[in-house]
Amino acid sequence: MFIGNMDFRQIFNSFKISDMFLKEEYLYKELKNNSSSYTHYPYELEKKLYQAILTGNLVDIEKVGNEYSTYPRSVLCQNNSIRSLKNNLICSCALITRMAIETGLEENYAYFLSDLYINKIESLNEEELLVNLNAIMILDFMTQIKNSLTTNKNNYSDITKKVIKYIDDNLCSNLTLTDVAKHINTNSSYLSRLFKKEVGVSFTKYIHINRIKKAQHLLLFTNLSLVEISTLLGYTTQSHFCKIFKQISGITPNNFKQNHVKKV
Repeated sequence: MFIGNMDFRQIFNSFKISDMFLKEEYLYKELKNNSSSYTHYPYELEKKLYQAILTGNLVDIEKVGNEYSTYPRSVLCQNNSIRSLKNNLICSCALITRMAIETGLEENYAYFLSDLYINKIESLNEEELLVNLNAIMILDFMTQIKNSLTTNKNNYSDITKKVIKYIDDNLCSNLTLTDVAKHINTNSSYLSRLFKKEVGVSFTKYIHINRIKKAQHLLLFTNLSLVEISTLLGYTTQSHFCKIFKQISGITPNNFKQNHVKKV
């Protein structure tokens, strides 16, 4: 086996690698002797969460999620407690992101949330703010997972599933019912009636709901202006974006940020 032009066996048998292994073994023994610094989420806890998510048991999801948020964290950076805490939160974010995807949360949206939280984690340097963010992150993902599980229980037709997938993949583009109907090779009038019947909202409103859901996270976890957010989400003007935001959220973007930013 080779890494680049180097023989892996030569690397493995080299003095530096052997020395590194000895240091790792010594460090492991030292950490085990100091149990307070050698803590990780138990694998059994991870399996409990995974099983609760797969079976759609919403009560267990919340229960195990609370266990995660209060479990003692491991030391992932010596002599730097803030960096260690950040590393722990990033690990948690990666774990729950993949669980969310496996249980049906739309992949692009799951990674969108993950990127926002990781960047927010890196921007904070106070333990209290990071701990609060961790609780918010877990509850947020749990909410998204619960919503996804509830939605997935609906018996959508293949056509509706294709439409939702296409919208999810092109959410910030200029989507029209005619274009989507053409893409999946069906009649636009029939598609409009079928989508409203199965999903419960119109094709256009479904797009706006999912765009505004992203907008809410962008308002809380980035420093993007309203113009930048509206453009990013496919709205031609800031005023149109603000109008749709208020229709969906019942509040203006600025008021939404003012009401929630202190919690984050």
